[in-house]
This record gives sequence, structure tokens and C-alpha cells, in this order.
Amino acid sequence: MIFELLVRRRQDRGAGDSAGRSTSADSLLLSASDKIDVIQALASYNARRVKQMILAINALIVLSIINNIVFDRGLWLSLAAGAVFCVLFLARRYYDTDRPSAAQFIFLWTIFGAVTYITWAGDGLRDQIILGNAVSLVFAAILATPRHFLIMYVAVILNAIALGLANEFGWVNYSQFAFDWSNVGDAVMLYSVTAVTVFILAYDMRQLLARYNKEYRKAKASEDEIFRLANHDTLTGLPNLFMAEKKYRDEISGRHGPKASVLMVGLDNFKAVNDSLGHVFGDNVLKMIAGRLADIAGEAFLFRVGGDVFGLMSTGATTPEAVAALADRVQKRVSAPLEAGGHVIMLTCSLGGAIRADGSVTFEHLRREADIAMYRAKDVAPNTFKLFDDTMNSQVLASASIAAQLRTALEEQQFRLFLQPKIDLETGRVRGAEALLRWFPEEGKPPVRPDVFIPVAEDTGMIIEIGAWVIQEACRQCKRLQILGHRDFAIAVNISAMQFKRGTLESIVMEALADSGLSPASLELELTESLLLEDEYDIKGQISRMSAQGVSFSVDDFGKGYSNLGNLGKFDVATLKIDQSFVFAMFDSAQDLALVEAIVRMAKALGLKIVAEGVETQRAASMLSLFGVDSGQGYYWSKPLPMDDFIRYVGNCEDGKAKIA
Repeated sequence: MIFELLVRRRQDRGAGDSAGRSTSADSLLLSASDKIDVIQALASYNARRVKQMILAINALIVLSIINNIVFDRGLWLSLAAGAVFCVLFLARRYYDTDRPSAAQFIFLWTIFGAVTYITWAGDGLRDQIILGNAVSLVFAAILATPRHFLIMYVAVILNAIALGLANEFGWVNYSQFAFDWSNVGDAVMLYSVTAVTVFILAYDMRQLLARYNKEYRKAKASEDEIFRLANHDTLTGLPNLFMAEKKYRDEISGRHGPKASVLMVGLDNFKAVNDSLGHVFGDNVLKMIAGRLADIAGEAFLFRVGGDVFGLMSTGATTPEAVAALADRVQKRVSAPLEAGGHVIMLTCSLGGAIRADGSVTFEHLRREADIAMYRAKDVAPNTFKLFDDTMNSQVLASASIAAQLRTALEEQQFRLFLQPKIDLETGRVRGAEALLRWFPEEGKPPVRPDVFIPVAEDTGMIIEIGAWVIQEACRQCKRLQILGHRDFAIAVNISAMQFKRGTLESIVMEALADSGLSPASLELELTESLLLEDEYDIKGQISRMSAQGVSFSVDDFGKGYSNLGNLGKFDVATLKIDQSFVFAMFDSAQDLALVEAIVRMAKALGLKIVAEGVETQRAASMLSLFGVDSGQGYYWSKPLPMDDFIRYVGNCEDGKAKIA
């Protein structure tokens, strides 16, 4: 690896030279972190290579001892070789016990000592083993620090000079070879050239390792960042859905894995926070909520699904009671007052839980069950917890089945309009009707209730097409009744919030009026009270423009929702329809009766017409008329009727007065 890096270093230098030699001298200096990395890289490299060198040298020593014995080269040489073998074996043991510095020291100085001993005991500077000191310098340059290498170089030079002095003064006798100081000079030059060469190569290697480690750190940092982004939510820093699934797969899944539960946490009405205070404020709130959930998560694995939804995966809370207790802690922590950006707000959350009862259950399956339970909790009321059961899945499947059938119902014209008459309480005459949608599937099947298929149509967006058909059909049938002689007849149609939000309602209404030839004054659009609370989709502007064309508007089911009369004055609304629940309870107590009377008086003060729904008795009709209610609807006069039956009903009314059912 080191030599490959060295080649790349040379190639990089060549490329840098051809590009203009832009590398500064400062770039060649090692930073403190680079030095540490180089030392660590060298230590790891050296530990492997030196152990291999020791093994090879010890094998050579064994062969040398055998050679000495065979050729009778002297016992002292074999003993020296055996001593070196033992010392090198000790050095290898130091490497095995993670003490590389001691092992390196022993290895280098053992080689030097062995070469020195053999040189002094042999033929001095003329002994071939003297080249072993050059090998010692190579090893020191690669394995040791620069300081250690310098000490080794000085020791080798001093050893050569000492041999020369020993010859000069007769301390040793190498009579086999003639001696002069040129021998010392040759040795010094050989060692010096070797030292300079190997030091330059080692220096280049260290520089190359520094560059390599720097690039490696950058690549590792990029890899860590990519991993973090792929597995964590960028806003809150929490693990994301992918990371949660991986943890489940690695630690929980499998038939013999531990029991587990998933709890989905969805903030209630968080959209209002974003819309009113801005997305920056909303992001800060989400980060604070994430911190709160982290505080109480305990052993549970907290992750963010997206938007305003978080998740908790637990192997500790695996019973309905334990999951409910965890949900209760979450609700209490989330609902505590929250201060951010100079505002104090309070949020609630709806929670859904699911427990892993079967080892084959996947994370996606468990999460989907918890998701279904959470949305069921939202449907019930804010700040509610629901634990998944099989009936929820059945209802979801039923909704999915209905959604699949709605398209066929529209294409095959399985929808019908029923009309329920609206009666003038003062004169008793039929003044108009409310158009009510009914769905009759294939022949022989019972009709599908509106409270079953209307929510599905709104969730899937098909309410846009269905609503357009209802407006066109209602205008056509109303014009038909007018042609039959009921000239003042008007029809009311319920409008979905999604139709307003799509922004195409105005064009659909005007096109239906033009196609049918119906006057805009004969059409009334009924909207829910909650629509008056927001104007994000220019609802007020749409109502004003259609009102200017002559279309009238009424607020349906007043009192069932927010019951804010102040909102009515901000919109071009002509009629208020009192919810049938007030009419049903009108005679239960004096307070209920007084409440209906108060609603009528306030509406009259605003110049609104009043329609009461759910009138079922003569007593109720008389009392509402006494209060000043303009019109009524209910089974007292008639249930909703198919178009042909409705035509017969109004045709049978004497002098236009409604018949009593």
C-alpha cells in the first residue's frame, strides 16, 4: 500500500508540474492532525510488515545456524545467531501485545547490534556483513521517527570510525586484509548515500500518507454526512423512517424477535400554526416538539415520519396498558405551553398505536396499522389515543373499496338527486327544495349512505367531479320544475370545502346556469360554517363574485360547529340554516328553547333569512314560525323524494301549500 501511494505521489507531482507548479511550500508541511494520522498509518503498516520481516529473518537465522553447523564455521557465530533469534522473537511478542514502539526499538537495534558484533568478530570493514548496516538504515527510515533514524545513522558512522581506529591502534587484528582509512571513507560514503536516499523516500512517503489521510478524512466526512442525511431528518436531526425500518429489521424482526409496538404521534391543527405564524416559526416548533419527545422517549426509538408526524418504536411497551401509558406521557408533554419567537402556544396531538403480535409482521405493516389508528383518533377528536384493532382495518378496506367504485358510479350514472321541500312557515307554501345526493349501485344492491361515501369522495378528490355533476343536475331539474309552472321555485345545493379550494367552483356554477337556462337567483349554495373561518383560498372573493351574479349563499348546520355569528357579517351570506339537533332538543328544556330563539333574533338582526332543519311535528313548526323562522325542512312535510315523486308531490299541493306527510 505504501509503495502504491508513493507512485501516486510521483504522478501527482508530474501533473502538478505540468499545470504550473502551483503547490506552495506550506502545503508540504504536515499539520498536527496529519502527523498523528501519518504516525497511526505507519504504525499500522509497520506492525504487519515488521512481524513478517521478523518471521523471515528468524527463518534465515535457522538456516544460517544449520549452515554453520554443517560447514563448521564456529560455535560463536551460531550462538550469536541464536541470541538474535530469541531477541527478535521477543520483539514479535511485543507487537502481539500492542506495544509497537518497544518492538520496533528491539527490532532495529537487534539488527544493528548483530551486524556490529559479526563485523567486529569477523573481518571488520572488509566483511560483507557490513552491508547489513545499510539495511538497518533502510529499516530505520521506514519504521522509525526522523530522530530515531538520525541516531541510527550516527551510530552506524561512529561504528565505522571505531573500526578504523581499532585497526589503526592495533586493538583488533584483521591481518587477512590490508587496512587504510579509505576503507572507512568508503563505508561512511556508502552509509551517507543510503541514509539520504532512504530518508528522502521515507519523507515523500510520509507526505503522501498525509495527503492520503487528508483526502480520506474528507471522503469519510462526506460519507458520514451522506449517511446522516439518508438516515436522519434534516430539520430535527432525528432518525427518519428509513432508519426506523432498518433498526426494526436488524434488531426486532423475525419469528423469535422481541415483542414491539409502534406509536404514531400527529400534531393537531399544526397547519394553523404554519399559516398564521409562518413556516420558520413552525420549523422551530417542530424542533422543540422533537426535543420534548426525546426527553420522554426512554428506551423507545424516536423517529420523524415527516410533516407534523413523529413515531416511537418500543420493545418495552408491548401491552395495551403500557402503550396507552406511553401515549399519555406523550400527550402531557406535548400539550405543555410552548414559547417560541415571542409567542406562547399550546398544541395537542393525536396518537395511534399498534402492537407486534406475530413474528412475521414487517415494520411497514406495523407502522401502517399505527397510522390508521392515529387518523381514526384524529377523526374522533383532537388529543385522542387509539390502539389499532381489526375493525379499523376493515373500515379502511371498505373505504378503499368504495373509492374504487366511485369512478364507476360516476361513469355509469349511478347517482341520483333527491329533493326535500323547503316550506314557507308563514304561508305553508313550497318555496324550493334542497338537492340531496343518493348513490344506487348495481341493481339489487342497497343504496350507499351519503355519510359513508361523501367522506371517501372528499378524501380522494372525486368530490370535485361529483359536485360538478350535482350542480349541473340540480340546475337542470330546477329549470324543469319552473317550466312545469313553479316559476318561483329555487333549489339549494351543498358545496364541499374542496370545491372552493380547487378554485373552479365559480366557472362550474356559471356554466351549469348557462347550460340549463336557470336564473342565478334560483340557485342557493350551502356551505359549512368552518369555511368562514379561513380565507386562504379566496373563499370570500369567490362568494362575493358569485353573489354579484345573483347566486345566494346559506350557512348549513349552524350551531353544529364554531357557531360564530360574527363571521357571517364578513361574507355575502343571505340565509342561516339552524342545525336539526337544536330543533330536536327544542322542547327538552327551557334553556334549549331559549337558545333557538336567541339564534333567530341575532340572525334577524344581521338581516339573514332563517331555515330550520329537522322539523317533524306541528308543534315544532308552529313554535319556529312564532320565533320568526322563515322556512322549514323535515319529515313533517316530506322526506327527500326522487325527482318524479317530487314533481307529483308539488303538483298535488293545493294552492301551492305543502301537504302534511
